[in-house]
Amino acid sequence: MLRLNDGVYPVSGKAKDCLYDLRRQKLWHIGKDTSALIRRCITEPGASFTKGEQAVIAQLTQAELLTEGCGEIPDIGTLRYIPKPYSAWIEVCTVCNLRCIHCYNGTQQQIFISEPDFKLVCEKMADYGIRSVQLIGGEPLCHPECELLLKTAADHFDSVSLYTNGTLLTDPVCKALKKADASVSLSVYSYESDMHDTVTGIGGSHRKTEQALSLLRQYGIPYHTNAVRMKNIRIGARGSKPYQLDTRADIVRMSGRGCLSLLDSALLREKCITKDIFLRPLHPRRVASAVSGNPCFSRKIYVAADLNVYPCVMERRLRHGNLRNRSLAEVLSPAVLGLNKDQVSGCRDCEFRYACPDCRPDSLSDSPSEKPYYCTYDEQRGIWQDPDAFISALLKESE
Repeated sequence: MLRLNDGVYPVSGKAKDCLYDLRRQKLWHIGKDTSALIRRCITEPGASFTKGEQAVIAQLTQAELLTEGCGEIPDIGTLRYIPKPYSAWIEVCTVCNLRCIHCYNGTQQQIFISEPDFKLVCEKMADYGIRSVQLIGGEPLCHPECELLLKTAADHFDSVSLYTNGTLLTDPVCKALKKADASVSLSVYSYESDMHDTVTGIGGSHRKTEQALSLLRQYGIPYHTNAVRMKNIRIGARGSKPYQLDTRADIVRMSGRGCLSLLDSALLREKCITKDIFLRPLHPRRVASAVSGNPCFSRKIYVAADLNVYPCVMERRLRHGNLRNRSLAEVLSPAVLGLNKDQVSGCRDCEFRYACPDCRPDSLSDSPSEKPYYCTYDEQRGIWQDPDAFISALLKESE
């Protein structure tokens, strides 16, 4: 009698299936006939098999997928756990002094969180167990009480950071950052001033951001830069710049002002989900996370300036609730925390769904429950589409 080896889980799709071998961190793509054969091996002791079936069983055994013994067919759902966010973004205002062409925050409202509301948010998140926060905007330095907010955050959390474009950074703000033991993340899109300013829509913004970087170094405040890649924007050569940009930076996402016109075929080729992705090692923790919910939504939350709680800074189609009159534990929605690909149209029929990268906000749809637009797998037929043809058709549709 045979059983699936320890750590091997079958996952069914519409046309084909997968075996998730978590012990060896490998994904096996198999046909329905092989799945049926495995099921017979496990559930029908004493069954007879043809020579062809015996050859397949021998291959599965040699690959250490099947082994001697008895047992039930394992359910990958047993890896599910109840997600509990551990960090958060807090939006202190919706106002920004720049006009970045790809900005995820497309709101036209001008909202500034009040100091009492900010303190209320900090208290409720700390009571829940959140220990790490990042203050964001808009541009958080547009808030007239940003220095006070930094102090309040430092009083409640183990780790505080500020996400800024840097153009409004001053000595008093640096002193407040230093006192709060806070770090800083800055948006820098290129080493070249004209490229950066093209993204921000404001001339001279690159010069001011570089001045901010110099000021942070002067005060010894830890920082890192974040770049977003988009069409016709060169990161350029570092040269003698005292900071370093990541040339593998994030590709612009379809949220807020983000749109397909900011992408070209080369960027889309990097973004596309292709079969090569599933040749990489299969990490057990990531699989368990994907079974339990969205890998991002289950780890972090975003509190807007109006105290509405969302799963992500880029995701406004889903909402947990509002913190004003309830605790964070009462506000958090199990449905949002546990939104895995079993609830996503198309993905629910795909055998790769627990091993597949997923950014819900990076979407061309009004619905948060549709498969990624950059997925090249046809789950209904079980075939991979040619990436170049797929991208060409996608760009043609967007014209």
